[in-house]
Amino acid sequence: MNVIQLDNFRSHTTPLATIVRVGDFNQQFAHYQSQNLLPGKRAVIDAYNVKRQADLLNDLRAVGFELILDTKAAELACPFKWNGQSRKADWLPSEPNRALSSNDFNESMATSIAELAVENKFHIVLAPSRYVSDASAIKTLEQDHEFMMVLRSALDRAGGSHIAIASSFIGRLTLLGMEDVTKRMVSLNRDAPTSALWLRLSGMRRDPSAQRITKTARRLQFLQESGLPIVLDYAAGLEPLSLAALGTTSGLSFGALANDQFSDSTWVKPSKSVENSVGDSGRQQFARAPGLGRNFSHAELQLMSEAPKGKRLLFDPSNTGIGTFEEFKSKSKETALREAVEAIAGLSEVPNTRRPDHVKTTHIEQCARKARQLSRLELNGNRAAELKVKSPESLTRRLSEYALSLDRTGSALEKIVSDSSLRLTGSKTLPHLGKSKKSDEMGETQ
Repeated sequence: MNVIQLDNFRSHTTPLATIVRVGDFNQQFAHYQSQNLLPGKRAVIDAYNVKRQADLLNDLRAVGFELILDTKAAELACPFKWNGQSRKADWLPSEPNRALSSNDFNESMATSIAELAVENKFHIVLAPSRYVSDASAIKTLEQDHEFMMVLRSALDRAGGSHIAIASSFIGRLTLLGMEDVTKRMVSLNRDAPTSALWLRLSGMRRDPSAQRITKTARRLQFLQESGLPIVLDYAAGLEPLSLAALGTTSGLSFGALANDQFSDSTWVKPSKSVENSVGDSGRQQFARAPGLGRNFSHAELQLMSEAPKGKRLLFDPSNTGIGTFEEFKSKSKETALREAVEAIAGLSEVPNTRRPDHVKTTHIEQCARKARQLSRLELNGNRAAELKVKSPESLTRRLSEYALSLDRTGSALEKIVSDSSLRLTGSKTLPHLGKSKKSDEMGETQ
């Protein structure tokens, strides 16, 4: 049994890292920064946006942001992802006409990535890796490890010896339950030129599951034997926050209501079009109401907002300043990002041993209370039909079931903390590598 020791976890307050993925929302990101919504000052830039977002990078660098390059190599190596935006990665000599193979992960590729990272003054490069499938997990991990060594040499040759590399694992959460896989991950990362271990896990959810949190906490704790800080990538919501409270991760990385949960459904088979149920975007749109912790479709949220007392319960206007559904839609990304960032920042200030209770009382119980209140709204059946909400009864039931699931999660956190066989050591601090322009100038004059 994997035993988690509590002794070193007591009486400490370990800072947690908040890392935001810019994605294609560079204008909104600049606005978020101007509104001081990003106090953690860490940003992930996609390789196909480096040149296009050059002005944003300069602005972020000047105020001390840590800039992290996502090479998009994993997408480029996926048969079902390579011909998307990733094919425009700025380190590529030309757009590819096929998915990258393991043979393409060579010195030439490493040199191109290193030159892009050095030229644009990145602080960290996410190690180019590939999706790890069940069938070839060990082989893929070993090949990616070898390429990380090649990239380290390429960075050093290009004048980027100061640029760190973060190891990256992309695959299913269930793989971490396979002892041979996790043992190999630990051994490889102990011997890797890497500053952290990033995990993009399909199967981790925004909505917490008591059983999944318990299992995942054990698995992440074993990976801490690598000696590296662990970052959960594409991870926002109550489940990642609960895992952070348990000391199993050093930080969370996510986008603004995008890239905040990873599914491998489009990595293992072609994507399917999504039926439109509301709006004019051609896709079903989702958003997260303040203080609820779960996504619902725009149509469902609008239906709830139009019920008696719906706006007050759903949007909490006295605290959010949001009074209408249209106003909520325009601020949905900002609202979700603000909540995610504030949740981690608040948790980071709580002593380690009190964090599980903090998440339980401040987040889980409050979300459960709100879900129950919303489940009691009197929804208009005719309006539901107009909005193409197929079943108001189903919406009510899902809210009630969600509240019950949160109750079970809160109980699970209590059991994990009190169970003598589940003792937590706490996470390692993730160093911040960014420097402001002012601090650089001061350093030059000293």
